Amino acid sequence: MKKQASTAMWTAAALAASLLLGACGGDGDSDDKIDGAKDGGKPSAKSSSPSASSSASDRKAPDEIKLAKDAKNVFEAAKTGDPKKDEVLADNQARINAVDRVITTGKDVDQVEVYATGKSLLASNQYMLDFSKNGKSWAGVTRYYDQKVEFTGKNDARVTFCADEHKARNKVIKTGKLEPNDAGDQNYVAASFHVKRNSDGVWQAVSGTSQRGAKQCMK
Repeated sequence: MKKQASTAMWTAAALAASLLLGACGGDGDSDDKIDGAKDGGKPSAKSSSPSASSSASDRKAPDEIKLAKDAKNVFEAAKTGDPKKDEVLADNQARINAVDRVITTGKDVDQVEVYATGKSLLASNQYMLDFSKNGKSWAGVTRYYDQKVEFTGKNDARVTFCADEHKARNKVIKTGKLEPNDAGDQNYVAASFHVKRNSDGVWQAVSGTSQRGAKQCMK
């Protein structure tokens, strides 16, 4: 639980039970587990490969995923001008927001598995559970920037980005107290995710890595 940053209360046991419903699976990728990252009741996206008939024109753009009123994710330069790359970035942003919606509101756990599967889903589940077990949420603003997409296949891509958590602080759910952010350069995070387009046209994160104190993100 590294995020430096009133939310709904939920027990760690209840959250753990709901997370386990979709926590299995992997793609055999050797990347390490990510260290964190970021509406309701929608069915999970399938993790199978797209069919021949599936196309970008069939795709539905992600719905807005809202965090608690005192928490905000800001995505800079979210449009590249390339429609396919923009789809990847939109789904990556939805994944981050889905995770942070659970952390800041305690709602819509099932939405996370729409945008993450395999190792990435397992890592997201653990990240959310760590916040819950510690009775924490976060508040403030996290900035995402230098977002890039590189296609490695028709339905495979690598998405990289930086995050700046200087304006976010951990929040004690029971009291609403904000804890000091004294992480310094550790607030700068460089992340890289392997994403795959599934049969619903969603670019799901399947694995990823992150680095705190990333000098390339210190700007």
